Amino acid sequence: MLTRPDKGWAWVVMVASFFIHSLNAGMLYGTGIIQVSLLERFQEGLALTSWAGAIYIFLMFGAGVVGSVMISHFSCRVAFIVGSVIMTSGLLASSFAESLEIIIISYGFTAGLGSGIVFTSGIVVVGLNFQKKRSVATGFASCGAGAGAFIFPPLMQLARKEYGDSGFFILLAGMALNISVFGSLCFPSYLEVNKNAPEKLTKSTLSLSLHSLTNRQHFCSIIAVLRNLPFVCICLSQLVSHIGIYMMYVHIPTFAISHGSTDTQASILLSASGIMNCVSRLLVGMAGNADNVSTILLYFGTFGVLGISTIIFPVFGSTYIGQLIYSVILGTYSGSCYVLLSTITADIIGIEFLVSAFGIAMIFTGLGTLVGPPIAGFIVDGGGTYETSFTLAGCCILLAAVFGIAAEVFRKIYYPDAVHLEVEETSKFLDEKHYLHTEITPLHTDNTQENISNVPVLPLVTDHHSDEYDTLCTN
Repeated sequence: MLTRPDKGWAWVVMVASFFIHSLNAGMLYGTGIIQVSLLERFQEGLALTSWAGAIYIFLMFGAGVVGSVMISHFSCRVAFIVGSVIMTSGLLASSFAESLEIIIISYGFTAGLGSGIVFTSGIVVVGLNFQKKRSVATGFASCGAGAGAFIFPPLMQLARKEYGDSGFFILLAGMALNISVFGSLCFPSYLEVNKNAPEKLTKSTLSLSLHSLTNRQHFCSIIAVLRNLPFVCICLSQLVSHIGIYMMYVHIPTFAISHGSTDTQASILLSASGIMNCVSRLLVGMAGNADNVSTILLYFGTFGVLGISTIIFPVFGSTYIGQLIYSVILGTYSGSCYVLLSTITADIIGIEFLVSAFGIAMIFTGLGTLVGPPIAGFIVDGGGTYETSFTLAGCCILLAAVFGIAAEVFRKIYYPDAVHLEVEETSKFLDEKHYLHTEITPLHTDNTQENISNVPVLPLVTDHHSDEYDTLCTN
């Protein structure tokens, strides 16, 4: 029996996603602790050591396309289990690594790939189990990331003291393996089975059939997504924001220690960021679900505040209190984009393209995380200061806010007559093919038929409209 949206087992999936986010984000936000460990373990330069964490974070976001393909061909449940096993093997190998180069392969590439598959699945699985309450459900599930960031960095620091710089990787591997336990609870939903179903557009109805897209059609859907200018702006926003955000997350523990803090105090900074991350995700998720609140303005505002705070951080960041205040701000405003991204993407692209679009957005996010930490390392190793790199980080985050508002501007320019889809919930499937019908209501009621015919929407694949889709792939 397939799970129906917003009902029954969908809530179990949401809770499972919460714990998956918690375990996965615990290691993500603990990369600063891991970097301190690697610096002491191998005595290499800051820039070279930063590549291990940067590659891990990059693949956590950038491997989203691998997760998307796995979800499309199998299910979120399979993706969780496979990603968990890959993470576990990479972290176990890191425990026995004898050089930084091996760590970069085992921790950076291998564990990062598994983490990326898990991360993408954790976001998408909620979107495929909820419709009306998607923002609230996504906000609650992603709160797990904040909870993990609050709980695990101090525990990782404690495990490092007890078991050494090598032994605590074994405990991290155990954390990763538990992801498969929660992932096994995420049984396929009705929307997940039908997420790639071709659609037939009429003046008043949209029917979703059960047969899957072919590989060529899946490629064409990616092309369609990349031709959507507002979505491209969101991708660029994710790119530059994560250059700045992960400059801060990876290097702020080392920065604090260089200003006289202990290792434990440095881990507390990450915990403070984590708990505020958790609270803000839930609040932003609730706000994003309100009819009178614009998700794109929330997105713009959070990055704007964080960007300005990061630019002025060198002014007050020389003391531990100042570092703690900034960590609270960083946690409060850096995690909100993940809550809003799924909703914004669905609004711009549509639910039928959500998996492909989210995977593409994660590639841009991952590129930002790959570039950011080494840039700060190069600045410091080249004779610069952490303060200089943090100012650069703030400028990047502020630019992300500009791209976010640009997405809304371009949407109004190129998609002025947006179509609102209202899903008509029924107590049973309408026929043996389990069609799901939705009503199309134009936002402008005057000249209804003319508005519908002139709406610039992504081409939809149907058995009777394949010529339009073929033109998209060849042009």
